[in-house]
Amino acid sequence: MFKMKISRARFTYTPFSSEAMARIGQAAVGSIKKRIQSGVDANDQAAKELNPQYANYKRRNGLRPIRDWTKSGLTMASLAVKSANENRVTIGFTDDRGDRIVSVQNLRCKMYGISPGDRAAVVAAIRAELARTPPVRLKRAA
Repeated sequence: MFKMKISRARFTYTPFSSEAMARIGQAAVGSIKKRIQSGVDANDQAAKELNPQYANYKRRNGLRPIRDWTKSGLTMASLAVKSANENRVTIGFTDDRGDRIVSVQNLRCKMYGISPGDRAAVVAAIRAELARTPPVRLKRAA
């Protein structure tokens, strides 16, 4: 089982804690998952159509005949925040199998990445974290 790594930076120039950065990363992951499962690529356009035989296969098995990476559910389940600290958050696929599948699928139709809609979700998460964070007050040395 994969466990997210939260570390502390020795020096930081950001108003965010490691936990806040993890929440921002989770907002990005949620937005990417929602977009991919809707059949939308990394440019916020409809994803490339499936091969007609594969589309029929998905339809026969009760799945939507669109490029949505949800055949078994394992690939999308492995998309997560991998690590976070005060300066950076890393998202990606925690399973080697899912990572390989995404590498191949992204060559056919680029779906994994930050789209303009995903960027807006991340900006909203950043603004929410800034509103949650108390302002820093500097005091003069006595």
